[in-house]
Amino acid sequence: MNPPSPWKTPNEVMQLHKLKKRKKALQERMCHPSSSVIEESSQKPVDLDFSRILNRDKRKNPFSKSNVEQNKRAKTEEATELDQSNDKTLFALLNLPAKVTEKPSLEVDTQKLATFSNLLQKFTAEHAVETHIVENKYKHLTIDWALKTKIRLMSAKPFPWTTKLKASEEASGITGFVRCLDTASSSTLDTSPRARFHQTCLYWQHPHLPWLALFPRAAGRVAATSFLAANEDAKRALLTEWTESFRSLFQLLRALHCPYFYVCANAFTCVFRAAGLCGAPEPCALIAPTTHGFRHALRQEDVEYTMPLRPDNKKKLNTSDEERAKNASIDSCYDTMDDARTDNHCSGDEEDPDEFLSQLGLETDEIKRINNAQARLTHTVETSVDSAAESLVLVRGADAQALFNFLLNCKSLVSPSGPFGGVPPTLLAPTAFHGGTLQSLKVRENVIHSESKKYYSIELRGPILPTTVHSLFNVLKTSSCAQYSATFAHHQPTLAFTWAAQKLAEDTTSKENEPNNFAKAFNKENLSDCGISEEMLQLFCSSDASALKSIDSVKYNAEDGTYSW
Repeated sequence: MNPPSPWKTPNEVMQLHKLKKRKKALQERMCHPSSSVIEESSQKPVDLDFSRILNRDKRKNPFSKSNVEQNKRAKTEEATELDQSNDKTLFALLNLPAKVTEKPSLEVDTQKLATFSNLLQKFTAEHAVETHIVENKYKHLTIDWALKTKIRLMSAKPFPWTTKLKASEEASGITGFVRCLDTASSSTLDTSPRARFHQTCLYWQHPHLPWLALFPRAAGRVAATSFLAANEDAKRALLTEWTESFRSLFQLLRALHCPYFYVCANAFTCVFRAAGLCGAPEPCALIAPTTHGFRHALRQEDVEYTMPLRPDNKKKLNTSDEERAKNASIDSCYDTMDDARTDNHCSGDEEDPDEFLSQLGLETDEIKRINNAQARLTHTVETSVDSAAESLVLVRGADAQALFNFLLNCKSLVSPSGPFGGVPPTLLAPTAFHGGTLQSLKVRENVIHSESKKYYSIELRGPILPTTVHSLFNVLKTSSCAQYSATFAHHQPTLAFTWAAQKLAEDTTSKENEPNNFAKAFNKENLSDCGISEEMLQLFCSSDASALKSIDSVKYNAEDGTYSW
């Protein structure tokens, strides 16, 4: 028989440790009984009924067949509840108050379940009601005087035209545009949608240089230099032809045979509008953006103008003539010290400010320093709006003729060097004029697939005039497209034209009770030969300020014939 081993197994060591721990705890409990136990024992009778212990059910075997099926059934019910409610995630994600609901019965409407899609739809509807998002609908498209560089049309149905035109369709479109005819009501021309669509894509331009993109004039897209800059004969010929074209356009505008035209220079864009458009009783011109030097040149040529978009806090600096500031016939919000001195001389005050300062004991150097500081401050304020929308200049009536003469003889309109060296400004018009070249917008068709849906897209690129947009939408009205949308890309400097036109319309509406306002009733009749259809002319001659708005996208619904933007 082997002697007992002195080594012990881990189980034996743990058993001895637990036994010692129990003995120690029993001794401490017997020596220091708890007060709470004593109190409870004194207050409550001792329960000596051991039947609850003896009759206690035996522990269930978790591996038995019945218990396994019961556990599976419980887990399935718990997972179903989580899929249907999932309170912790859904209510936290949607920021909705959590609601304690009873367990739904087996026969429940699936649309009323607290699923993610149902809750998201409910939340979206409630959010739309709370924020009062209402889509306004209009019977007529708004007028936007800003030039556009691109239009993209989108529709779920294919458009009734393609870029491949038949000979008759192309001929009818050109004839209808050149002669300003309504192709839809013509009995001799092709009235197909392709012919009418081609007619809306045409415009007149001068000059036209096939190797040079003259709109928009982005210097980064062309070569750094132009061969015209070094060719004096070519520059002189281009300028001579441009002068004749510009004079022809302005005479057509004065005779009310052209509704408007644009002059796109390197540094600014100008739009001339005929009398009667937007309710104006006289022709007017809008120029944007401008600089202090350009406005100073206008003042030197006695071209009176206003700045309708200028900030209110800069309307007046140094002017002593209240009537002059009231009429705002010149740039009164940036009157210089020289203008103020001129007003003082005219009013009889011949005192020289420098002489007055010298009488106060100031030295000549100090007087020069004060004058220089004042000149710098005045120049800073005058140039604060340069090249911004607030720098827009408005010229009316007889001053429009003065502005035409100024631009006709302004040598700075033609850059002597650079990518557009020797190239005069671009003239754009909806009607024919001397030297004008008939051009067409670039059309491209695409098919777009989005979210398992198919959309048809047409993109038009080029200088898109205001009447072109309305003519295009009139053609779309008669097409088979039940619903379509259009997005615009604006020529950013011309956005100020619409803002200024809207403000002018508001000012004109407030003066409807003034005398000689009855001339507005003849605006439509006077412009009947300007090349615009009767329906479009009625809209463009309206003085309603709500009809003028700059928009980025438009939706059309053929069911009720309304637009929304």
